[in-house]
Amino acid sequence: MRRILFIALFIIVAVIIAMSFHQPPMRLMPTPKLFLDGGPNAFTANPALARSNTIELFYATNRLPVGPRTNRLYAVVPGRDLQLGVSQIRIGGEQTTWEQIYALSTGAGDDRRPQLNLETMAELATLAEGEPLSPGARAWLGLVNAALERSADKDIIIYVHGANATVERAAGQAAQLRHFTGQNSVVLLFAWPTAENFLRYPRDVQTAFGAAPQLAKLIELLAVHTKARKIDVLTYSAGGMVGSDGLALVGRKSRVAGAVNPRLGEVYHAAPDADTRGFVDDLRDYAGVATRVTVAANLNDSALRLSQLINRASRAGRPDFAELSPNATRFLLEANRRQGLDLIDVRPETMSGISARAHTFWYDDPWASSDVLLTLLLGLPPAERGLAPGAAPSGAQYWSFPADYPDRLAAVLAAQRSNAPVVK
Repeated sequence: MRRILFIALFIIVAVIIAMSFHQPPMRLMPTPKLFLDGGPNAFTANPALARSNTIELFYATNRLPVGPRTNRLYAVVPGRDLQLGVSQIRIGGEQTTWEQIYALSTGAGDDRRPQLNLETMAELATLAEGEPLSPGARAWLGLVNAALERSADKDIIIYVHGANATVERAAGQAAQLRHFTGQNSVVLLFAWPTAENFLRYPRDVQTAFGAAPQLAKLIELLAVHTKARKIDVLTYSAGGMVGSDGLALVGRKSRVAGAVNPRLGEVYHAAPDADTRGFVDDLRDYAGVATRVTVAANLNDSALRLSQLINRASRAGRPDFAELSPNATRFLLEANRRQGLDLIDVRPETMSGISARAHTFWYDDPWASSDVLLTLLLGLPPAERGLAPGAAPSGAQYWSFPADYPDRLAAVLAAQRSNAPVVK
């Protein structure tokens, strides 16, 4: 009996260790619901659409660089500086055609989604603390400005990935944004150091806070040296720690006399794995600076349940408001009512088939991904994106996806086609 128990324990430990190193390939996400009605979409609205199986993505990272600049690799440990470059991600195989990609991107087929393959990361510049901009940095900024000139959407979207993510997986997630905005938006991946192993998650928590000043530096760089109308930020999971702390730094600095306007636009936190108390404290510094802050949370999120046990505090994507002080609670209600803080209650049981404990809903669920795109592309408030209002016992207003969301979404798209441009 003891031998059987020992063998069973050994198998369990082996499985956990194997899973800790497993990084499943990033695949083209399910088609957002807003692309499925057969009408005009973000692809058809882009006259400069590159009908190719590759996606170009700007990136910035504070990971330690390894190898030649023309095809960089980035280590799991932090470097001292911020590296700037351009990456290429391929959808599917080398022979995958645009026609095949378009069909997969606008249809609801059950075929296996193609893999997103990171082909190259060409590093153009290093942004060192206290040093003037190098020719390489100016060249990189010139490429960003040229991309903005070609884009219908004049905002830049910064994507901040979660913990336990390889650079390839993080780039694949960011590439989804670039692709499903119909290439109408300039997307920039902020790749912070993660251990790429969930058994070392506590280390990722430490590097997340270390990466926050580099994210703040990146936002300031873009605000000063690009023609972006607004700088939008989408954080996912533990990227919420990086984003929350980094945006707080940006907000505090923006209030200093003579400071640069950071031009923060839409800030969207999807399943944020950040300490609830710290997250609310950070909101004080940037909620009034950004155009709108959206927090999308699944209260049954299993990944955040585990994170809560590890961190011994609730997460912003699965909050326990009883942890907040009366003063913090008052601020949160005020921000919710008057400072553009929108709370979205993601309820998988009323949505399109994701798990009740889903954590990856922003790209795995066609309804949730549609909401992300409508927010970032059009800048619409929740009522105009087809969401339904609700009120919590605390008095806070929240929004959710109603059962008739597809019908509401069709009305939203019809109104946009007749009365508004495709992008803000």
